[in-house]
Amino acid sequence: MVFVCIICLLIIYLQLHAMGYDQREPGGYCEISTNRIFAEPINTWSNLGFILVGFLIASQMMWGTYKDNVNILTESNFMPIFLASLVICLGPCSMVMHAAYTHLGMEFDVLSEYLICGYLVAYSTQRLFHMNKIYFVIVFVLIVVICELVSRCQIYLPVLGGPANLLVAIFLVLFLIAELLIVFYHKSNIKKRWGIASAITFVLAFAIWILSDTGRPLCFPTSWFQGHALWHVLCALALYFLFRYHVSENNDKGSSLVTFF
Repeated sequence: MVFVCIICLLIIYLQLHAMGYDQREPGGYCEISTNRIFAEPINTWSNLGFILVGFLIASQMMWGTYKDNVNILTESNFMPIFLASLVICLGPCSMVMHAAYTHLGMEFDVLSEYLICGYLVAYSTQRLFHMNKIYFVIVFVLIVVICELVSRCQIYLPVLGGPANLLVAIFLVLFLIAELLIVFYHKSNIKKRWGIASAITFVLAFAIWILSDTGRPLCFPTSWFQGHALWHVLCALALYFLFRYHVSENNDKGSSLVTFF
């Protein structure tokens, strides 16, 4: 099903592009290439990390690797499939943007980010307030709609840039607050080390993203090393660590303490 959705999106994109409904935009992530197929080949292919992580999550859940833990991911058939699908879709959506640098490709890229943000906030607050699946769906859809509407505004901030990055930052902060309340207020039985690993990896990725933008210290336009590509890989790794953090939660009545290991 995931492959069908991805293929349909790519077909629609290529068809619209061929019909002239999309115009190429100037690149903005440092890499310069003479490749006639991909505008930014290294930045494009680095997104395979998201696809690999998504399939790793799906396979581990399918094999019942964490079946002894009692949480929403292990007790639901929908949630692990949904999470894995969102992580997988981050890959091709970002690939489309870096491969062609068209406006439509950029729309796919930011939409995939909004979908992940919607999932994270909906999932964390669902656990925080002990809500049901309907709550999750409503919050998820609401966040994606809000992001799409606000992203049309003309906003620019230093460091963060446009509205898409600002929205992602806001919802990541809300997600972090919810997770901290779950750990320190509800004292959920969860392995903090995975959450810490995810946070450290993402902060490192963010620092590299900032420093590798066009004209900045880690920008080497014609090099095989592309900081933005490393950003993709580290973000994929951070999402896997975050999955391990969430799936380690054990709401079994016999255990209620937060554990580091």
